Amino acid sequence: MLSVVQQSIPFFDNIFNLAKPLLVLLTVTVTLYSLYRWLLPKPIPGIPYNPQAAKSLLGDAPAMIKEVSATGEFRVWCAKQMRQMNSPICQIFIRPFSKPWVLLADFREAKDILMRRKEFDKSSFLSDGMACMGSFHGIYMTGEKFKANRQLIQDLMTTSFLNNHVGPAIFGKGLELMKLFETKMLLARGRPFSVKKDFEYTSLDVMLEFAFGKNWVHTSLGPQMELVGKMQAEDIDAMMEGKDSDEPVVFPLVPLVDFLNSVYEAPEIVEKTINALMPKLQTWWWSKQSWYKHIFDAKERAMKEQVEIAISNFQSGCIQTGIEHMLMREASRAEKECRAPDFRSKVLRDEMFGNIVGGHHTTSGAMMWLTKYLTDHPVVQSNLRSVLYTTLSAAKNENRLFTFEEIRHAKLPYLDAIIEEMLRINAVPVTREALTDTTILGYPIKKGTQVFFMSNGPGFLSPSFPIDESRRSETSRASKINATWDETQDLAAFVPERWLVRKREGNGLLADDVDFDGAAGPQLVFGLGPRTCWGRRLAYMEMRIVISMLVWNFELLKTPPALSSYAGLEGIARVPQQCHVRLRKL
Repeated sequence: MLSVVQQSIPFFDNIFNLAKPLLVLLTVTVTLYSLYRWLLPKPIPGIPYNPQAAKSLLGDAPAMIKEVSATGEFRVWCAKQMRQMNSPICQIFIRPFSKPWVLLADFREAKDILMRRKEFDKSSFLSDGMACMGSFHGIYMTGEKFKANRQLIQDLMTTSFLNNHVGPAIFGKGLELMKLFETKMLLARGRPFSVKKDFEYTSLDVMLEFAFGKNWVHTSLGPQMELVGKMQAEDIDAMMEGKDSDEPVVFPLVPLVDFLNSVYEAPEIVEKTINALMPKLQTWWWSKQSWYKHIFDAKERAMKEQVEIAISNFQSGCIQTGIEHMLMREASRAEKECRAPDFRSKVLRDEMFGNIVGGHHTTSGAMMWLTKYLTDHPVVQSNLRSVLYTTLSAAKNENRLFTFEEIRHAKLPYLDAIIEEMLRINAVPVTREALTDTTILGYPIKKGTQVFFMSNGPGFLSPSFPIDESRRSETSRASKINATWDETQDLAAFVPERWLVRKREGNGLLADDVDFDGAAGPQLVFGLGPRTCWGRRLAYMEMRIVISMLVWNFELLKTPPALSSYAGLEGIARVPQQCHVRLRKL
């Protein structure tokens, strides 16, 4: 018996040796499959999503990347998801191995979250992407650092600073832009030409004067005007010989100095970092690269130089520019805190640089959109011109352009409505992060979840989804509902009249005059609540002045369809891919 057992041992050893690789393979397979299952997107219960995306480690990312690569717009892809899910709330899986992102297309609930619900704050999705901006207030959650930085710049949106310093600067740059437009118009001889860079340079120069006043001498528009001013119409004719009259004239550009290039390139870095799979790692890696260092070294050199000039001016009692007002605020704060003022703080430099970048990029894009809408809506353009001529009749009767003081005091509800309608149609999503476990429309939202308030889908550019009141938050149910917004109209169409209301006379009857009502409809372009865009007053002032000058001086004639696309590029703001004009002097 023993010998039989002894003889069987080698047999079982052989079986085990043969099975061992199979067992290892089976264990590895089960482990990998379990890991695969564990790494798959984990949908939030109850919130609609794409079932196919939930079965892939990459989730919705491949489909999103494919479309955004073609269109340049994340928001367009998101709006499609809302329509496909047929729901005011859905979830998408963009970053592998992380929580799903939640898309919300309901203005009432978005407004409630932004204004009243403390469970949500600045999105780390955006903060991580903006790391290159340093100590700019926009990267912080709504805490002490955010408040301290906002306090440094609180004088820069006051009525006195805007009217005494910024407004005249905008007016002066607007005059330069009109002169450049007229020069290009004469050279082009009826041909269209792009004005994208012209608007960008105008806004850039405005923000430089906002920050540094006349202490900064390297403008954008000045060298451009000098270059174009030396050109002859015959040169353009020769260049365009044999080309169709609808072919655009391409004017040469003057290279910008390093600091101005850094203002251009910083938002591009922000946009690319926001869209990266691992933004913190990408920022670290880029920070080691020579091209990256060149951009921010140029920024630091220029900002330090301007701060030194501002310190000298401040100490001699001259306080005019944005930087000088910030120094005054820092001195006042230091005195209250019984410490020496830190005028050379990196916080001060980063804060002002962030404001220059933001104000330049967003407002220039808005003026491009306004130009496109006025071009393609000649009735709106004509009506606006009539309103300007009537309201500023003294200037019109004297055959001159209005002054800054005249346009500043002018009540122009129709212009305000045009601006508001343009902003409504072109708003980018506002993003917030859940600071704790909470709910949206009754669905569970885990701490750390990124929530995108969509402003180009249902409730904004198409009728709202019906929502059971019981699913709304308590504060949302208690809030006042604006019942005057008409969703039976084509909400994707450009109709400024949506924002106008007829006045009532003493007898209660409707008058002929109208008022602008900025709360008439859904609007998220500047955000809402404590994190509302800080520079919105400056942006409105710049748009009102420059667009009024444009319509006063020129008729915007139709441009060829090939040059009139409404495709956009989405980043810090949504800007048009094209902005061409064909001008006729009035």
